Amino acid sequence: MIRTLTVCFCLQIVCFPLWSQETFDPPEKPLEVFALPIQNGDINLDGNLKESAWQQAKAVTGFIQRDPFQGEPATLDTEVRILYDDRFLYFGAICKDSLTDRSRIRVTNLQRDFRGFNNDRFSVAIDGLKDQRNALGFEVTPMGSQRELQVIDGNESRGNVNWDALWFVRTKITDTAWIAEMAIPWKTLRYPDNCEDMYISFNRNIRRKNERITFPAYPRAFSHFRMAYAALLKGIKPPPPAANVQINPYILATSNQDDSGTGETTTENNFKVGGEFKWAITPNSVLDGTINTDFAQADVDQQVQNLTRFSVLFPERRQFFLENASIFSTSSATFIQPFFSRKIGLDNNGSPIPIDGGLRFTNQTNKQTAGLLAMRQRATDFTPTTHFAVGRYVKNFSGQNRLGGMVTYRNDEAIDKNGINAEAKNNTTVTLNTFLRPNQSLTFEAMISGSQDTEMGEGVAAHAWLRQDKNWGYLGIIGQYAGQSYLPGAGFLVLTDYALLAPGFDFDFRPDWLPKIFRSFGPDGGVDLIWRASDGAFQQTIVNFAPIDLEFQTGGDVEVRMSHEQQQLDAPFSPLGINIAAGRYNFTRVDFGISTDFSKKVAGELRYEIGGYYDGSLHRLYSELRFAPIPHIEFFGVYRLNQFRDVGTEQVDVDAHLLSTRARLALNPRFQLIGSYQWNSVNDNNIWNVRLAWEYRPLSFIYLVYNSNISDDSLIEGNRLNNQQLIGKMTFLRQF
Repeated sequence: MIRTLTVCFCLQIVCFPLWSQETFDPPEKPLEVFALPIQNGDINLDGNLKESAWQQAKAVTGFIQRDPFQGEPATLDTEVRILYDDRFLYFGAICKDSLTDRSRIRVTNLQRDFRGFNNDRFSVAIDGLKDQRNALGFEVTPMGSQRELQVIDGNESRGNVNWDALWFVRTKITDTAWIAEMAIPWKTLRYPDNCEDMYISFNRNIRRKNERITFPAYPRAFSHFRMAYAALLKGIKPPPPAANVQINPYILATSNQDDSGTGETTTENNFKVGGEFKWAITPNSVLDGTINTDFAQADVDQQVQNLTRFSVLFPERRQFFLENASIFSTSSATFIQPFFSRKIGLDNNGSPIPIDGGLRFTNQTNKQTAGLLAMRQRATDFTPTTHFAVGRYVKNFSGQNRLGGMVTYRNDEAIDKNGINAEAKNNTTVTLNTFLRPNQSLTFEAMISGSQDTEMGEGVAAHAWLRQDKNWGYLGIIGQYAGQSYLPGAGFLVLTDYALLAPGFDFDFRPDWLPKIFRSFGPDGGVDLIWRASDGAFQQTIVNFAPIDLEFQTGGDVEVRMSHEQQQLDAPFSPLGINIAAGRYNFTRVDFGISTDFSKKVAGELRYEIGGYYDGSLHRLYSELRFAPIPHIEFFGVYRLNQFRDVGTEQVDVDAHLLSTRARLALNPRFQLIGSYQWNSVNDNNIWNVRLAWEYRPLSFIYLVYNSNISDDSLIEGNRLNNQQLIGKMTFLRQF
């Protein structure tokens, strides 16, 4: 099996230059677009573009395809006009189309922070600092749903979509176009003193054609957030720095009912107030604060059934920590993170721990970035008072290159109650990192981190990634190391005492012989090699290769993937409570998958994986179904089955089920009812989350939330749960 995969890998490496399109360099002199100054009050934001100022502004036209046919004119015309006054930067976009049949429009739902690929959308990317590293994105669908994101290094797939910014938009659909009228406050943007121009780019997604068009022209390999290709927005005169303060207080009432195996039901009612503030001291410097921090409206974590030896990384979902999160990131590594904000205010099970408050200061210019974060976590009956501090500094140099450093500190005070007795503990990490981009296609990042812990002593970890991105796809290699004593107390580590080497590729071939129903042939593969860092002993090899990975013109795909694993267990391993003895294991697996166009009213994905699993076999089924008859109504469900046969020391047969469903009912983008249900058969865990969200004014919300978490334990032992919670929360945003 390994020999076959290796031969296929080599054939793809040899053949790929024959099937590639050119990835061109940025222009030496960027194109220029111009904004027209107007008087305050000249624009009525209604999506009509009827005011005379819109007619006087020079239109930006000539959008170019990025995909599917790079460099060719867009199949549908788009016009963008730009205005500004003392308060706002305005964009008026006319996205031309024949829309007498409204079903031509593809909008999957009315969610804020919608999934960009599956919707018709118009997007603006702005680099106010002109550092070609940091960009802010403002996006809208024909139905008026908003999406904003912070993107660093042009990597849209890793952009911070959960960042919420204050801006305004209205849309209108006619028989010949859909229109977006956007007003972005200058206070939402970052720019230097005496700013006269900014980098800017536009993107439109014509979803039924699966066509992405941009102004200016971009290579298919990059998104429109790669600001080295952007145009210059000229003719602007933003207001000088002035008082820029946001306050966002909240009031919250909760009722908790709990019966976790004690035989008694306890009810606890709470009322609290708190909030956040933001002070933009200058357009480059921002001070954020939070008091009595609360995240009652945040989405619940998705249930998982972890079949690996690695810790599961759950994403951050809380708004305060999501904003400017990229500043405190030292690399794109998920296995090693010296700082991970979920360590603050959440225990290892994802249950909330009260946060008294904290401060965050960030400063960004085209030459440097700095950040400071300090948080205090309140003591509970089972956890001590904990203090967190993070300091970050990055120096930019020579184009899109940079060097940075970060220090994290965690202090856990002593605790002696409820049978828990522990002395005070301290943990410090010091991290150095670099990001180098000698040209637009080649990227190198590296990080080295040292930790000092009261109990573990000193430890070291490192990460490096060399990658090349072209229109034909990706080639790269990752190397990582984490010593057995490395412990990031304010961070995340997927595995201790390991060294990893992982070469990989992901191609995007578009040969002439490909049948017309397919857009691209994208075989991919890689190898994960892991050794124990302390003595170099072998731990794991995984070779995976997808010889068939075909993307349909509509956006769905069909895939066949093969993998071979060699696992060395030095100690017993118990996935989902199934005991697997120590020893050497070899097994092969094959995965078949197909997905349809998820921009349509009915869409789905089906995957079936068969093969060995340590000393037995494992069949895995993944099915996903989405139904949205209109954008206001959406139903979504995922079902996973892990079917073990003759696995472990007891040669057990186990069927593990995981079901997740969600329904979204929306009156408009600002008033929505979202309900979800999850069932995990491993611990017979039933989780309900129902949330009514009303944005009664921009970024001011009223939430009604019901949570239920019931678990009776089935396959693995644990604490029995029976908890219900009702939450009412009101937030109010005011900008001065």
